Amino acid sequence: MGKISGLVEKLKNFKHVQIIACAVVLITVLTVYFACASCSDKATTTFVEADTASTDYCTSMRAQVEKIVSQISGVGSASVVINWDRSTQTAFTSGSSENPKAVGALIVCDGGNNTKVKLDVIYAVSTLLDLSIEKIMVYPKSK
Repeated sequence: MGKISGLVEKLKNFKHVQIIACAVVLITVLTVYFACASCSDKATTTFVEADTASTDYCTSMRAQVEKIVSQISGVGSASVVINWDRSTQTAFTSGSSENPKAVGALIVCDGGNNTKVKLDVIYAVSTLLDLSIEKIMVYPKSK
């Protein structure tokens, strides 16, 4: 406690503490602003039509997930929609070999009204697409 109070006393005696404190706050705010500005550039990147490889990958993954989910006990037939991260797809068109990242999935299946089937489907899709379970929705098909 004595060290802290001694430091506080030294700071009180320092004439330009307010200027230094303002400078520290300003530097912190600018650092956070520019860090967020570079992140938001990725988020607001406009969608550039994906090339054939990207489209093929997305279509292939959707078909693969649909096939696997349909084979789970109690599911029956299933329809799958996968939402892809658009900023990754724009990287695809610039020659990057990085595959688009799934950010959400919607599954409509015959057994979607059964809780056990829902959980099985959610965990299977979570594993296949590396998605958190709250990003996957399962609904029953209408009769």
